[in-house]
Amino acid sequence: MSKKSPTDIIKEQISFIEARITRYEELRDGSVFRRILFGGGRQSKLGFLGLIVGLGLLFYAILHYSAGVEILIVGVLSLLLLGYCLLQLNLIRKRNDPEKFDRMVYSLSQEKASMEKELQRLLVTDDKIRKQ
Repeated sequence: MSKKSPTDIIKEQISFIEARITRYEELRDGSVFRRILFGGGRQSKLGFLGLIVGLGLLFYAILHYSAGVEILIVGVLSLLLLGYCLLQLNLIRKRNDPEKFDRMVYSLSQEKASMEKELQRLLVTDDKIRKQ
C-alpha cells in the first residue's frame, strides 16, 4: 500500500471542506423545514416522528370517540405528545437560523483558504526538491 504525500492529504481535506461548505450553503438558503430536518440532527427527526405518531393517535381517538374513557386518555396523551414535539421542533428551528450557517460557511472558507496556502507552499517546496 502506497503512502500518501502531504499534498494529496491536503487536497483531500480541501475537497472535504468544499463539500461541507456546499452542504451548509444549501441549508442556509433552503426552507425552514429543510433546516430543521437536516440541520437539527437526530432530535429533529424524532420530533417529526413524534408528530406523525401523535397525529395518528389523535385520529384514532377521534374515530373511536364513543368507545369510552380509554380513548379519551389516548386523545389527551396524543395532544400532549403533539404539544411536546411542536415545542421541541420550534426550539430546533430557533437554534438553526440562517446566521448560524453563515458563520459556519465563513469559518470553513477561511480554513479552506489557509489550507490552499499551505498546499501552495508544499507544491513550491516539492518543485524545489525536484529541481535539485
